[in-house]
Amino acid sequence: MFIGIYANPDRDNDLLVTGRLKRLLEKKGVRFVVNEDLRNLLESGGRSDVPDAVVTLGGDGTILSAVGFAAERKIPLLGINLGHIGFLTECGEDRLEECVERLCSGDYSLSDRAMIETEICGRRVRALNEIALYKKNIGRTVTLTVRVGGSVLSRFKCDGFIVSTPTGSTGYALASGGPIIGPRVKCNVLVPISGHHLSAKPVVVDDCECVEIFSDEPACVIADGRVEEENVTSVKVSKSDIGAVFVKMNEKNFYSKLHEKLDGEIKENGYGA
Repeated sequence: MFIGIYANPDRDNDLLVTGRLKRLLEKKGVRFVVNEDLRNLLESGGRSDVPDAVVTLGGDGTILSAVGFAAERKIPLLGINLGHIGFLTECGEDRLEECVERLCSGDYSLSDRAMIETEICGRRVRALNEIALYKKNIGRTVTLTVRVGGSVLSRFKCDGFIVSTPTGSTGYALASGGPIIGPRVKCNVLVPISGHHLSAKPVVVDDCECVEIFSDEPACVIADGRVEEENVTSVKVSKSDIGAVFVKMNEKNFYSKLHEKLDGEIKENGYGA
């Protein structure tokens, strides 16, 4: 077995958890490659020595940073949460030894997640959570025209517009008023950001539909929290030809995880418990 380790040094202070993971893998006789060496290996284009899985150490942002190079090569991701919410991660560092044991023994399942993509200035940009067109001028709104499948959906006076996958429905889209979507539902969610009229409501569309957003002035394209371009007037978002793969070891289903991660401060009241 060959494992890639992708750690966020802002979350893993002094790389202590990284060191612990390396020692656990060494005891198992498992080869591994860490951080920049992992990036260099995957970006070199070689396919003969690709990790069997990538273990991320951090939070959801760390996974979103790693998913780009992992998805292109269909490498499963196992997220160890060192952050706050960690909705995309599988478990906390307290279960690190168990995760290594199960990973090495093959005691896990795989979960496929759809991604979306756009083309900006001749380069393809993929996202696991969302792609958004957002205003450049903080002090004013922009007017956006949104087309779905070639037909006009509406014009929105707003701060921006989000095209979200079901995976991303618990992130930026949720914070902007969008619905939570189960990860296996084949759809995308369209969410205006701070819309200024009554029709500015979220819309759920088939994931095969192409979504085009046109702005009346230059705006920013943001993919999974990364600013990809700061001076565009349109963006076209469609389902990506590749998707992400996650290692699953947690017996809790999606809805139990929703309660744990997003409503953990609310005590059980006994109804249906």
